[in-house]
Amino acid sequence: MTSVPEPLLSLQGRKALITGGASGMGRASSLLFSAHGAHVVIVDRNGEAAQDTAEDIRRAGGTAEAHTVDLLDWEALDAFLEIFVRDNAHLDILFNQAGLPAPPGFDYDLDSWTSCMTINLWVPMLLTKRLLPLLRKSSHASVICTSSIAGVRAVSFFPTYSASKAALIQYVKSIALLLAPEGIRVNAICPGATDTPALRRDIEDGTVRATIDQIAASVPMKRMGNAQDMAQVALFLASGASGFMTGTAIAVDGGATA
Repeated sequence: MTSVPEPLLSLQGRKALITGGASGMGRASSLLFSAHGAHVVIVDRNGEAAQDTAEDIRRAGGTAEAHTVDLLDWEALDAFLEIFVRDNAHLDILFNQAGLPAPPGFDYDLDSWTSCMTINLWVPMLLTKRLLPLLRKSSHASVICTSSIAGVRAVSFFPTYSASKAALIQYVKSIALLLAPEGIRVNAICPGATDTPALRRDIEDGTVRATIDQIAASVPMKRMGNAQDMAQVALFLASGASGFMTGTAIAVDGGATA
């Protein structure tokens, strides 16, 4: 009798930890990963939103857990990681999705630089290192980091943010080479202009000096990306469909970097 192959994008039986998993791209990825069979571990500073996302997953028939962790709180993050490593036998997918913007132009200072670099670069570095023992126990481990097209090409109005995302891409490429012999894959997603609640807040407070329509008009495809666009690429990188891919930085930008 011929066996039926597993669906190409299946995450059945896999465990995925997603930072910033309660809103925007993180929430979309949490829901999509669960819909394809993963048990989702949502880590977010907004505990209420994390619980709401976990409940949505359960109502849809999936399994999830929510953890309230401020990634800028060293003690809280360390405590979470210690307990998670102690209580879990393995981890299949680490999605370093959480990110933080920075002031435009030369408005940065030491505090804003430190916060941006911490969330966008150091936290993915720390989580990958601390959770590596669990990833090594998976037969199909995948680490995904959310960078940005701002890390691929110069963006004059966001120098601090661009620097953090460019550094993240080089970290991804470096550890991809380091871990390739072990079969642990590491890749980055580089979103272009993406319509998220965070972007709309940045427009409202003047951090981004453009409208949604103006931003969309600048994209070759004449629309902005959305959270689902990014979640679908994350699903691809988490699944066996990308089994021979590592060290890549995939632009999901409607042609902006073409």
